[in-house]
Amino acid sequence: LIEFNRYINKLGKNSLVIDAGANLGEISNFFLEKKFIVHAFEPDPIAIKNFNKSALKNNNLILNQSAIGIKNENQLLYRYRKFDENNPNSTEGSSMLANRAGKGKPHSEIKVINFIEYIQTLKKNVSMIKMDIEGKEIEIINELIDKGLHEKIGFIFVETHERFSHKLAIETCKLKLRIKKNN
Repeated sequence: LIEFNRYINKLGKNSLVIDAGANLGEISNFFLEKKFIVHAFEPDPIAIKNFNKSALKNNNLILNQSAIGIKNENQLLYRYRKFDENNPNSTEGSSMLANRAGKGKPHSEIKVINFIEYIQTLKKNVSMIKMDIEGKEIEIINELIDKGLHEKIGFIFVETHERFSHKLAIETCKLKLRIKKNN
């Protein structure tokens, strides 16, 4: 968190930042208050309905009602065990990973966009990506590195979710080793 704040404070006005896993828009709004251009991604219809109202009024926000992935498709968004339809804050933790589904909790079909293609279409380099996408981050970061797109991104801050499964823990370790090896 300290490094995150330090980096944000170095960014200039109109820096392009991406909030992947924007949820209710608190971080997006924080970025907008810093006068950044924000591309936010949030697939959850309940979170979108309750997205930060002041953020929505800002012309520097592009809100994409979709998840990010490595291909364009529709997928299921599974609700976490603490999900309560009457509490928008409980949408945090919903995931495209089926093993995250809470017993008896609903799921929704959502749109997923190819994040690699999205980054490639941007006319401006990305100053920063904040990524909290509940277990799908590893494949996206690997693909960004494979395509050399990480070199056009100032910094990527990721919440990893290796605690979700043994397989995801192994993939996260492999990615960390790859990053360290390639400096």
